[in-house]
Amino acid sequence: MVLPQLLAFLLVTSSSSSNYTPGFPGGIIAWVVCYRSRRSPVGGWLMLYYWQLYGGILLTAITFMVAFQSYVPESFADAGLYHLFLLSAVPILLIFGIQVAVSTMLLSVRSWGLLKLLRWVLLAQLVACSVAVAIDVKKFPDALFFDVWDAIGPAIWSLYLLRSERVRHVFRTCDWDEAVAKFYPLSPQQPAN
Repeated sequence: MVLPQLLAFLLVTSSSSSNYTPGFPGGIIAWVVCYRSRRSPVGGWLMLYYWQLYGGILLTAITFMVAFQSYVPESFADAGLYHLFLLSAVPILLIFGIQVAVSTMLLSVRSWGLLKLLRWVLLAQLVACSVAVAIDVKKFPDALFFDVWDAIGPAIWSLYLLRSERVRHVFRTCDWDEAVAKFYPLSPQQPAN
């Protein structure tokens, strides 16, 4: 029971360019909203995933605008360094865009095949982060922290999407309406939704 609470704390208090979860007081709001929606198919941890995903769009756009000069070739004395920078940064951004698209389709379609595609996209994001780490170790050591930080979200969400009973009931067996009572039984004074 402590591990999920620790993961929740880490997710709610952290943010990076491709994974956004609000800090204080936004983290408290996110937790309350996700907790209150736990009986709905896209509630609880799954809602937190979407919360950080859509918040990540805003944060990524802001970060990209602030650091736009870094993407201009004139910012680098050596063209080789510029290309290495692009190789370490751009795939993560592109894969994040694909993750947003697949996750958004998954909200409407709710198919197991699309969920498996999302898992592959998250794996691709982890590979892109690994490539970025390999490049940045030698060429851009100041960016290493952010490379590792960018990999934390996809790693945690990959595990969640692989192990979650909610995910299995919502996307594979499509029986969340029956399964919800097992996970979140109503108290005697609590009315059914």
